[in-house]
Amino acid sequence: MGIKKIAIFLTLVFIGSSALLGQKSTYPSIVDDQLILQGDKCSWDANTVHTFSITEANKDGYKYWAYYGLDYYEKDEHSRKGGLAFSNDLVNWIKYEYNPVILSNCRWPTVVVSDGIFYLFYAEYNKVNDSQIVMMESKNGIDFENKTIIVPYASGEQNQNPFIYLNKNDSTFYLFYYNGTERAEKNKRWSVYVKKSKNILDLAEKKTYEVLTSSTTLAAPSVAYYNNTYYLLVEELEASRDNWVTNAFQSDYIDRGYKHVTNNPIMHNNDACAFQYIFDNKLYVTYSHCLNFNKSVWVMRMIKLK
Repeated sequence: MGIKKIAIFLTLVFIGSSALLGQKSTYPSIVDDQLILQGDKCSWDANTVHTFSITEANKDGYKYWAYYGLDYYEKDEHSRKGGLAFSNDLVNWIKYEYNPVILSNCRWPTVVVSDGIFYLFYAEYNKVNDSQIVMMESKNGIDFENKTIIVPYASGEQNQNPFIYLNKNDSTFYLFYYNGTERAEKNKRWSVYVKKSKNILDLAEKKTYEVLTSSTTLAAPSVAYYNNTYYLLVEELEASRDNWVTNAFQSDYIDRGYKHVTNNPIMHNNDACAFQYIFDNKLYVTYSHCLNFNKSVWVMRMIKLK
């Protein structure tokens, strides 16, 4: 091959590689964004629907089951409860008539179904507002038992915002969560950690690995594998404007190597607490949108991406 042909070939390879990198450095485009759930007036969930975790259960006449949590953070533990909703189209949701299914000290529920068993993870808080992550099990998706501590309390630290993910590429369960020292007087830290195990019942004894860390507010991780890329979403606070945004990272590996995408923030108007899911080869993100920051009024929305 002549020098000129080699140069042309290398140029084409470079252009092709750059195009592929460019494709991977952006988060998919939003094609739809709509309200899917809000709290009922004067009810236990009024103005406080904050997280929405969906599983394809195909049970009792509904394809999708979703567990939702409330905004309550530092209030009494009996304010923090977990609810259940059903859908066949991901848009129209019917709340379980006997909600809540978790009666107290439950924040940020996240669920996965494996071999017919529902595994529900959520954060609990003690009297000084430290938090830990627990797991409960259910055969019917409604009555949960066998509470297990997965990430224990640590003095002065938050272990919260769990997101459970079954990675089909390696048949391994990954529990992503936020760990931080946000209430420290100095040297504050916000980190994304992960535990992983082939057997979900062994997660408690597995080591913890750091995925991301920051000296400014960064929390609420969720992960999805889409277009041959792992995407990690986090919430970050623009302190200058008291505004929540959702930013994305991408990597070729599920538990390391994440870099910012170029089209951040992917949601920018007090949009936080995002959970990512792939259904029928399409990417969906549920997220909490704040209608009133000062009064902490939240509703649940969902975007569809391409």
